[in-house]
Amino acid sequence: MARLSWLQRLYWRYLGKPATCRDLFLYIGDQPIHSILEIGMGDGSRLRSLLPLCQTSANSERLRYAALDPFESGEAGRLSLKVAHRLLNELNVKAHLIPGDPVHGLVRVAHTVLPSDLVIIDGHWGDGSEQSKSLEQWLPRLCHSQSGIFASREEGGKLVRIATPATASAYRTRVQAA
Repeated sequence: MARLSWLQRLYWRYLGKPATCRDLFLYIGDQPIHSILEIGMGDGSRLRSLLPLCQTSANSERLRYAALDPFESGEAGRLSLKVAHRLLNELNVKAHLIPGDPVHGLVRVAHTVLPSDLVIIDGHWGDGSEQSKSLEQWLPRLCHSQSGIFASREEGGKLVRIATPATASAYRTRVQAA
């Protein structure tokens, strides 16, 4: 059963902001999402739209959210770590935020975060860079066979759905957040 009405689908298809994430919003509206891994949070605008949409499901499980981002050590326009924690607390999400460079932080994420229902990769997907190669190497550890994976080539670019790796875990890991 679809979770979004036709009017809500119409809104998220044509009016949802940011416009680069409209396919992602429609996917979330039709799939039960219990865990999210976001690589590159940017300025937080996607997060502000994404989390309330994920929490519209009938079950009362708390959403498990993890993010890998340079935060304030990156360029201007990014959320600081403190602001990101405040935003997630306002949205009633227990988060695991990992500051640092995605190339080096992916190893830590792959060993500490369970496979996620939704993986968002904001930038450097399929561009041949060191970060892209690292993402491709560790992606099977970050998702399971039923995960939705959305990625963009440049930061803040249009997110498109990519295929789940054949070597991804066959089982969905569900752990209720504390």
